[in-house]
Amino acid sequence: MKNILTILIFWITSIAIAQEYYQIAGTEKILSTKDSIQKFLNKTKDNYNKTSVEKYGYIANSVIYEFGETIKRNDSTITFVKLSLDLKKVDYKRDEIFELQDEKLTELELITLTGSKLNNQILKGKVTFINLWFVNCAPCLKEIPQLNTLKIKYENKVNFIAITFDPKSKVIEFLKRKPFNFDIVTDQKELLDNFFKPSAYPKILIVNKEGVISFISNGIREEESDSDNVQHTITELQEQLNQLISK
Repeated sequence: MKNILTILIFWITSIAIAQEYYQIAGTEKILSTKDSIQKFLNKTKDNYNKTSVEKYGYIANSVIYEFGETIKRNDSTITFVKLSLDLKKVDYKRDEIFELQDEKLTELELITLTGSKLNNQILKGKVTFINLWFVNCAPCLKEIPQLNTLKIKYENKVNFIAITFDPKSKVIEFLKRKPFNFDIVTDQKELLDNFFKPSAYPKILIVNKEGVISFISNGIREEESDSDNVQHTITELQEQLNQLISK
């Protein structure tokens, strides 16, 4: 009886130990269930679109996968999963937001995080610098220190507004970790979707003293970069501001 019990325990333990794993080919990433593959694919696509679209000029529509070789290690099997990104070339110059060039800024009725009111009448007579961003946008966060520097330089001559679809609570938590010194407006999904219509973030718009959108950019480009993603260096942004301020 004791031998049978020992064999039974060994058999149950073997079943418990035996496990199928899925390793992403070319990486050390190992997933414990087949169901977790799709979650990993979605995360891979999102990470690419947050960090690499501006750099490479492609957007990931989806991630495709197929199973490769299966090997045995001890009492487990490992199946290699081959991933490939379904990429689409981004034509930045055809981004719908660029159609707003030389158009009047839509009528705004905004409340900033500090409770200040912003509308077209308040903004009129001063150049307005608008940044479109969100908390989980890596390229947006990268340029915030330079945007803060820009605000210090032109604080008395330019309105600086940052607009996001993120909720107020999320932005407040973010600002505890990273200062962003613009007049920040949250919860603006409707305004972003219906007027600005950005296909990706960040976006920069500069509005002249009469309320006309005079300049649009995909964000700040490093000085040494030869990117053709309709990005601009901090020097180029300053030139735009100087021209509009002087008019």
